[in-house]
Formats: sequence, structure tokens, C-alpha cells
Amino acid sequence: MRAKLKDKSVEVVATKQPTTDHFGKRIRTILADKEFFAKTDPFDLQELFSKDSRAHCEREVVPHLKRGHIVCTDRFRESMVYGADRHNLIDLHMLVEMNQMYHNGFWVWPDKVFILDLLPELAIERGRASGRQFDEMEKVDTLHRVRDNFQMFHKEYPMANLHFIDASRSLEEVFADIRKEIEVTLKAKGFELEI
Repeated sequence: MRAKLKDKSVEVVATKQPTTDHFGKRIRTILADKEFFAKTDPFDLQELFSKDSRAHCEREVVPHLKRGHIVCTDRFRESMVYGADRHNLIDLHMLVEMNQMYHNGFWVWPDKVFILDLLPELAIERGRASGRQFDEMEKVDTLHRVRDNFQMFHKEYPMANLHFIDASRSLEEVFADIRKEIEVTLKAKGFELEI
């Protein structure tokens, strides 16, 4: 994206959640161990995600945004929908409230969130074909629940700016859709991309 910005002085920052900091390391340890994951209370896991996200926003996202930088994050707090039971609005609202509480003054609604929407069975098949290793949160039934919850989250929280991309198509088609949406979003913020 940076190469396509007309104003080359604008910094584009790439980040990822969970982070590699204290809470992120604890999350990754839990997800990598089937027995540890099974013993972990789902609420406790979501609390770790919230704390990791707060630290990430405080140290990286918010400071860069205040400097006028563009921040692109691989996963963000919208991923909290994992913790809600399928179609459970009460769980969803509780998770949002918990995240907002932990974030305090560092809560940020992104300008655009891309959800690469794909049937979980196809996602697993593609992942296996590429040699990807799956963690304990990436099971077909769990992915169906999360997919449904993203739709519910989108309806309940339009300010989250979720944009669903049909990821069953080719990589080139998916990227073209994402690029178009990024161009619109950046233009609305006063940034222009070179054609």
C-alpha cells in the first residue's frame, strides 16, 4: 500500500494481534496446547485477548494514528466474536463492554475491517493444502459459530465498519475487492493512491 500512496512521506504501519508481548505470548501458549486450551475458561481467554489488545492499542495503534500514520492490523478486537455463543447477543454485548473497559481511553473503532468470508470447510481444506498448522480455536464447528457471530456483530455494531469479502474466489479477485475498498477509505481520509 505504501508504494501506491501519492504522498510517500505518510508512514504505513503493519501490526498483528495477538502480539508478541506478555499477554500475546500467554495466548499463543494456550492455543498451542490442546490440554491447556481445554482447561482454560473461555472468559479468561477473552480477558487475555482484551488485555493484549489494550497494550497493543496503547503502545502502537493510538500513537501512530495520532501522528497521522496509516495502521493496518492483522486481527483486531472484532475477533472477540469468537468468545460469544452462537447468536448470543448478551455474550456479544458483554464482550464489547469488557473490551471497552480494558481499553479505557485506547478504544478505537477501525475505519475498515475486512472479513474474508469463506465456508469453514473450504478454509480448512485450503489451509491444509498450504501446509498451515491450526490451533485449538480453528475447528469447523467453531469457525461456523464465529462466522455467524461476525454477521451478528456487523448488525449490532455498524460503527465497527466490517466489510465482508467473498474469499471463495481467486486470490486476485479477493485482492482487487480489498484494494478498491482501501482506496475509497483512504480517499475519505484525504489520502490518494496512484493508479
